[in-house]
Amino acid sequence: MNPDQKKNSPAPFAPALPALALLTTVFLANFLARTMFGPLLLPISEHLGRSLAASANLFVCLAGGYSASVLCAGFVSQRIGHKGTIVASVAGIGIGLLGLAGSDSFTGFSIWITLMGIGAGLYMPSGVVTITEITPAAYWGQAFSIHELAPNLAFIAAPFISELFLGFLGYPALFRLLGAACLILAVVYAKRGPRTVRPGMAPVLGNIKTIVTRPAFWIMALLFVLAVGVEMGIYNLVPAFLVMEKGTTREMANIILGCSRTASLVFLPATGWIIRRIGYRRTLALCLLGTGFTTFLSGFGPLWWTVTMLTLQPIFVVCFFPVGFAVLALVCPKATGDLSVSLTVTCTSIIGAGLIPAVLAWTGERFSFALSFSLFGAALFAVSLIAILKLRIPES
Repeated sequence: MNPDQKKNSPAPFAPALPALALLTTVFLANFLARTMFGPLLLPISEHLGRSLAASANLFVCLAGGYSASVLCAGFVSQRIGHKGTIVASVAGIGIGLLGLAGSDSFTGFSIWITLMGIGAGLYMPSGVVTITEITPAAYWGQAFSIHELAPNLAFIAAPFISELFLGFLGYPALFRLLGAACLILAVVYAKRGPRTVRPGMAPVLGNIKTIVTRPAFWIMALLFVLAVGVEMGIYNLVPAFLVMEKGTTREMANIILGCSRTASLVFLPATGWIIRRIGYRRTLALCLLGTGFTTFLSGFGPLWWTVTMLTLQPIFVVCFFPVGFAVLALVCPKATGDLSVSLTVTCTSIIGAGLIPAVLAWTGERFSFALSFSLFGAALFAVSLIAILKLRIPES
């Protein structure tokens, strides 16, 4: 290799792996705490004496706390750094879960789940900035693919863990155990977590204007909203759909839900390779159009067909996030990395993880979940196609 080739070759990826593994573990705890409420929605609604649609408002409380926190995360990271913000995030999740374990009323649940959302929301902006600092830019796709293993492991594990505790100790014991684990993880990250050089960026008007004046940012925010609407909205309502319209038991519905997510783990690590082969735009199109098509088809046919579509759908949607975060980092100024993530995740948590599940639950209870899933899938396909065609992505 001549000197010019050495100069232009990217830094190695391996030294970033230990820190990336710790970040992925923190993200797993963050996501597992939030995804538990999908498999637990039916027993929680029965315990609280609320209808399914009314209990689904807990998702709005969780999303509201998450949104407010992720938007203001820059104020926190500006003062205590990204490492301190991640520690505060996982500790806040643990405290919220311990509070939920002792709640017996809808009001108590609403308060503690909102506080847990506030803790969870602090993580993502600082997590993304930390990844981009500890990983060479040439390997961002691979790094985010590893990081995205966390939500997919959570999606698989949540139904099985929920059923295990429901069958023996009840969900309050699950909240206590997971809350204690989060507090321990906060201590571990405080001692072993990587430090970052770039300070947090507060969401003041001038900084926000730098980002929101870019059309590409709004296109990416829209795509993230649609992807999270599927990832969280459809996921949280699949057990209710299978029990109420497909005639399965709650136990079988949660087993199907967990198993349907296993195939995505095989394909997710290949996302970085796919990006290098076909580019960002085609990868976005493959992920989102495939998601919309399989979501549309999941509302039709017998149980085996629905299960097949619900198994294919996560393969497409989970592969969106590595390419989505990489493109978001490209279309926004580098210095605004954490703020652009904050603004994007604020939109996704309010609409994608909050309003969309509530609307799907309301539509499913009054009409049918099959209809609500199919209409959402068709809308996702059409809107994604138009948005991706209009998106301008830098070549770097």
